[in-house]
Amino acid sequence: MVQDQTNKLARADKSELRRQRIIEAAATLFILKGFHQTGMRDIASQAGISLGNLYNHFKGKHEIIAAIAEMETAEMEPLLDLLETPGARGRDVLIPFAKAYFRTCSLPENAALSAEIIAEVFRNPETGRAFSGTRKRLVTALEPHLPKTFSNRAATAGLVLDLIERAGQSAVGTSDRARKDTETALLEMLKRTIEPV
Repeated sequence: MVQDQTNKLARADKSELRRQRIIEAAATLFILKGFHQTGMRDIASQAGISLGNLYNHFKGKHEIIAAIAEMETAEMEPLLDLLETPGARGRDVLIPFAKAYFRTCSLPENAALSAEIIAEVFRNPETGRAFSGTRKRLVTALEPHLPKTFSNRAATAGLVLDLIERAGQSAVGTSDRARKDTETALLEMLKRTIEPV
């Protein structure tokens, strides 16, 4: 009985590792080739598994995109924790968040995958729904840190996120100095625009 349980756990662990390998392989290919140019066979080959085994884990690319969205949510948890720190408000939270989020958005692999996903959202709105949960949580967590003088703090929070994301993406491929200048300008602009709560 104990041996059966151990075997089941080992199989579950192997299955989860294989699933993770598939997600990482797909993300890599989506970045390199694009979503539509990447087939399930390509993903299986990149992950080092058979096509049949791939279909045991995912029915199609859209399920893999949903899994990437879940992975993104998990990666955003530290940033959400920062925004959701009890008692902390305003610039004291907003500026460290903006700095960390800018750095996340300026990673070449994140910027490339983000561009690919945005393009896919235009073709298939269902893809957007997979990523909207994280975006909504970020907006909701950011909103209390904005001054009450904004008539629509939720919309303003969305614009702040857009600004940080776009600044990060525009810094991709630039020199370290240019990236630092963009980050500094972004943070300075936020400090001047966002008065203390």
